Amino acid sequence: MSISIHGQLRFAEGGVKAENILVRLETQEGGVVAEVRTDRNGKFDFSGITQAMYRVTATMEGYLPAYQEVNLMTTYTEYVLLTLVPDRKKVSVPKSETTEILLDSKVPKEAQDEYEKGRSELLNASDPVKGIPHLEKAVKIYPHFVEAQLLLGTAYLDSHQLDKAQATLLQVLKIAPKTAQANFALGEVYREKKDFPAAEKTLLEGLKLDDKSWQGHLELGRVYWEIGDIPKSGVEAGKTLQLKPDCTDGLLLAGNLLLRAHKPTEALGMFQEYLRLDPKGKYADQTKNLVGKIKNALAEEKK
Repeated sequence: MSISIHGQLRFAEGGVKAENILVRLETQEGGVVAEVRTDRNGKFDFSGITQAMYRVTATMEGYLPAYQEVNLMTTYTEYVLLTLVPDRKKVSVPKSETTEILLDSKVPKEAQDEYEKGRSELLNASDPVKGIPHLEKAVKIYPHFVEAQLLLGTAYLDSHQLDKAQATLLQVLKIAPKTAQANFALGEVYREKKDFPAAEKTLLEGLKLDDKSWQGHLELGRVYWEIGDIPKSGVEAGKTLQLKPDCTDGLLLAGNLLLRAHKPTEALGMFQEYLRLDPKGKYADQTKNLVGKIKNALAEEKK
């Protein structure tokens, strides 16, 4: 039977998925067994390991190390939930990973408890949708619970309940108009619904609040790609990679844009970097096929 550890990493602020963060698997004595990077959903896994006592650790500059001890002596698999918490003593949290939200002291304990239950369920890969009822209950108890509303809106988005996501995220912006993360999530909702004018407007409003958000620029680049505005999409893809050079989705978008611009050599570089960062990612197989085709075409040109 295969022995493995699976898990997910998120930022403490708003439950944002922590993409492309290094996660290390160590023995109890401190020896490094393996290192992987989280995928676009913050997920990671270590497979083919032996039964032993382990520590799983995720680190990122400006954040406290997130770790969990794992005992695989009597079981074959374990699921790990890690959260990156800002190290306030060292550096302020980048705006792109936060919202204006501060925990409301008026939140009733019952609502806070439901929020914590919902957040834990959302981080559980077995069935993240189970977290939604808890978040719904939290905002029913206290409708101005912005942090719960935001997490509920993104949960609806992740489960493709677009109408509910739209209504919830609009409520967030009604309560806290300067919540940039709500704009970015709502912009993604509008893009999924093919309402591109609304998506563009909403994302631009979010970027006025936080122009250093790689997530906002990436989503806007996707909008421009889908409507065929290649120059604007290229600008946003470039900004995304300036802010987060290891953004795998940004690399894919840039690679596709370069192919469209008939620059196969540059596109090849983007796709190869994507595969280096996320060799087992959602789009890895089709990207490998595309890389092969580009290499063959470039070889033919040299003949």
